[in-house]
Amino acid sequence: MTSIPDDIGDSLVLNSLQEPVFVVDADGNIVFLNERLSNVTAYSPEQLENISQLAEFLDVGFLSLRDGIQEVLAGEATDRRVEITMQNLKSAQDEGTIHVEARITPLDDDGMPAGAIVVLRDINTRKQMEKTLREREQRFRTMFESHSAPMLLIEPDSGQILNANEAATVFYGYGAEKLTSMRVQEINRLSEKEVARKRERANKENRNHFEFEHLLASGDVRTVEVYTTPIEIDGKELLFSIIHDISDRKQSEHELELYREAVSQTGHSVLITDEEGIIEFVNPAFEADTGYSQEEAIGKTPAILKSNKQSQAFYADLWNTILAGDVWEAELVNRSKSGQLYYVEQTIAPITDEDGKITNFVAVQSDITERKLREKRLSDLNRILRHNLRNALTAIEGYTRTLLKEVDEPQQHKLKRILAQAETLADTSEKITTVRQSLNDRYDIDVTCNVGAVLSEQVAEFEDSYPEASIEVDAESAELDLDAATLGTLLRELIDNAITHNDRENPCVTVTVETPTRPSEPIKVHVADNGPGVPEQERTAVEVGTDDPLIHSSGIGLAHVHWLVINYGGDVEIRDNEPRGTIVTLSLPPGEQSQS
Repeated sequence: MTSIPDDIGDSLVLNSLQEPVFVVDADGNIVFLNERLSNVTAYSPEQLENISQLAEFLDVGFLSLRDGIQEVLAGEATDRRVEITMQNLKSAQDEGTIHVEARITPLDDDGMPAGAIVVLRDINTRKQMEKTLREREQRFRTMFESHSAPMLLIEPDSGQILNANEAATVFYGYGAEKLTSMRVQEINRLSEKEVARKRERANKENRNHFEFEHLLASGDVRTVEVYTTPIEIDGKELLFSIIHDISDRKQSEHELELYREAVSQTGHSVLITDEEGIIEFVNPAFEADTGYSQEEAIGKTPAILKSNKQSQAFYADLWNTILAGDVWEAELVNRSKSGQLYYVEQTIAPITDEDGKITNFVAVQSDITERKLREKRLSDLNRILRHNLRNALTAIEGYTRTLLKEVDEPQQHKLKRILAQAETLADTSEKITTVRQSLNDRYDIDVTCNVGAVLSEQVAEFEDSYPEASIEVDAESAELDLDAATLGTLLRELIDNAITHNDRENPCVTVTVETPTRPSEPIKVHVADNGPGVPEQERTAVEVGTDDPLIHSSGIGLAHVHWLVINYGGDVEIRDNEPRGTIVTLSLPPGEQSQS
């Protein structure tokens, strides 16, 4: 047997090592252990004679340690490393185990192993770091695979996509095998130079996200925001990218910008408040109308415009309406910064989020001061004219009737013509009053009438009044979106005009009701006659925009019809009848029953 050098046990080097060390001879007997190992095992050099005694300190790896020592002693290896798990080497009293690497090297004697030195190095910190790294990588892989956001692992130099989660395959429309065979440049529509410029700009701005346009398998292009960070996977540094589809957000931002631009350019005053009524935005028209600048208005409430012309109940109704999520509309009087009063037509609407919660209110105001003043002047003028006209006509009728009793028969026909003209003027005055009321009053949109029923009543009256006239009716039952009184006025005006202005001994009038094929289309009422036709100057009464001082209507009849129909959202058309006469067509809005 080859012997171990006698002075090895006296080696200061081995005893000074912090790691436990022991030496075995060629037969595997322990011939030396340093003080560190003696302290750990509580064995003296004389007591610890064989490596089998170390088994009680080793939780895992004793056989590997024994086999490694034998391989070195047999000359099969010159440096053998074995990982084992031992009881805590810091103190014999400490609990727990640590990972240890046993490095086995031969002791040569004339070229043959005379024994082996075994150094036990604590690698618990390294093993813990490796465990932590494995756990971290596992958590990352779990997150990567299960996350709902598209994610890619990219080789930084080539741009090769090394891995893609399921969300990425769904978003891009490629299978995992296809996607991982591609480079990221194949889905990014920007050139590599443009991408490099974006990265350089991002580095200067100290940010790690970029906006790109990515091409999907379908050919669609989506705007994406990519968050990229370096990450080490299996010892390699890769780029970990998270992709967010922001196409809808970009579209919304674009629409919002268009809205802001439109609001800024509109001639109507616009203000936006938060849910508490604090002003957050006003447009230039608001500044011009009110005299308050944007800086003066923001942070205040619309109460800066309060004129005290509206009651507390008025404002209570306003808040009750908009807080209920409804749109509020009204006319009111405001006061500008200079103290001047002005009239506005105002609409306030709530703005809600995805959950239906009110976040803001938007108010649109239209200055109607000039219109209100004009209406007041016209009302006063109309009242004065009607009063004076009525008094004058009453006097004319009175004097004429008196003269009829005093003059001879040959002269009476002239007085009767004067009387007839006075009655016509009185009738015209009443029609103007009716038109004015119909244009000023808000009609009830829930009121409907049956065109057939109203027509039957009107025809019966005319048959009694004009027995010489022939009135034919071809009407289906249909509901109209206007009240019976208004429809009666329209029909009465047209039928009366067709009979009284007819030059035939037996006037013939045909009334036809045409129901639409589509629910949203208007119902048409045709009134046809066989008279001389409507003069050109009379037709101008229903042509919007015609204003020729040389050609004007001599009466109020057709204008009366036109104003009423337009007020209810309809239309009037006049055309020639064949072979003679006129057809007047009213296009009237259908009621709900007719649309269903």
